This record gives sequence, C-alpha cells and structure tokens, in this order.
Amino acid sequence: MNKFFSILLISILLPVFGCSSVPVDEKDPASLFRDAEAEIESDHYLIAIEKLRAIKNKFPYSSFAADSQLRIADVYYLQELFVEAVANYQAFRDLHPKHPKGSYALFQIGKSYFRDAPTMAERDLTLLSKALETYMEFLSLYPNASEAPAVRKDVLEVRNRLSEKELLIGDFYFKTDFFQAAKPRYEKVIQYFPDTESARLAEEKLEILRKKIEAAEEIKTHGLPNNK
Repeated sequence: MNKFFSILLISILLPVFGCSSVPVDEKDPASLFRDAEAEIESDHYLIAIEKLRAIKNKFPYSSFAADSQLRIADVYYLQELFVEAVANYQAFRDLHPKHPKGSYALFQIGKSYFRDAPTMAERDLTLLSKALETYMEFLSLYPNASEAPAVRKDVLEVRNRLSEKELLIGDFYFKTDFFQAAKPRYEKVIQYFPDTESARLAEEKLEILRKKIEAAEEIKTHGLPNNK
C-alpha cells in the first residue's frame, strides 16, 4: 500500500474509532457520560477526559458533574499519572464532601501515593509517608468500608518499608561511628514501628550501640586502659 492510500485510510478510520457507535444526545448528561465511559473502555483516555470535562462545564449542577470529576481522576490513575490523579481525587472530595464515593476517592489518593513511591529504601520515601497518613485517615473515617481490608494490607507494607528506611539511615551512622546520630534513628524504629522486623534489628543494634557509647565515655573520662 502506497503512502497516499495509507494516509487516506487513517483519515477515514480515525473518526470511526474516536467516536462511540451509540448515538449521543448532546442535551442529555447521562448519554454524554455513557459516551465518555465508552472512550475509557476503549483506552481513549485523552478523548474521555475532554468529554468528561465538557459534561462538568455544560451540566455543573447535575449529579453527572460529580461523577465526571471522579472519573477524570480515575482516568489519570489508569494512566499512572498519579500526581494528576491525587489532585483530581482531592478536588472531588473538596467539592463533594458528603458524596457516597468519598471513601473511594480517599482510598484512591492513598493508593496513588503508594504506587508512586519508590520501591528502594535508599530513595526519598516522602510519598510513602503521605500514603500512610492518608490510609490512617481513611481507617479513622471509614473502618468498615469495602476498601478497608486493602488499606490495612497496604499499611503493613508501608510501615515495613518506612521502618527499613529509618534502619538504613541508622546503620549508615553506625558504620561511620556517628553513634549519637544512629541512636535516635534506632529508637524511632522501635517507637513507631514496633511490630516490624526492622524494630527487632534496631533493638540489637541499639544494645551494641549502648556498649560502644559507654566504652567511649569511659575512655573519655579515664583514658585508655593500661595493658601492662
């Protein structure tokens, strides 16, 4: 097939695949919303977002305006654009604080932070801290929600990963003989993450650390021992 006919074929097919096969009533928000959902199902995310925004603007007092706001956030989440997803889920909560899907929106905020966070303890885990904060708010507000079991599962992983981060920092100071800097890191692991493996390791390191600090203080006070 030559270049001319390839371009011609694309120009014919694009409108077909870019539109729903079901007739759309431009005056009916329900019809428009179904059309946007069809675009999401077809992975036409950019088109879907534009159609959902149009519903919000054209029917701001309809229930479909709230639904469209939530689905915009979902589309960003599906694309793994988590910063944009969080912003839109939060906008939904701010605009519709009593909406029945408020728990879902809060869950998705936590999940977005969780999925966007680095997996390596050496990296900045600020997003994991945000995930934990969001998840704890969720469990406080919606302890019996359908998403609660998934939240509790994620919380365990988040706590383990954050405790590993603190332990890693403590170990760095420990290995470089900055004992006074290592001590509060180990104590933090034990205080805030007592049920983790990192807490057990921190207790072991803290005991070694205490002995080293005591030995250092002894030398400082009395000098090196006489080996004669």
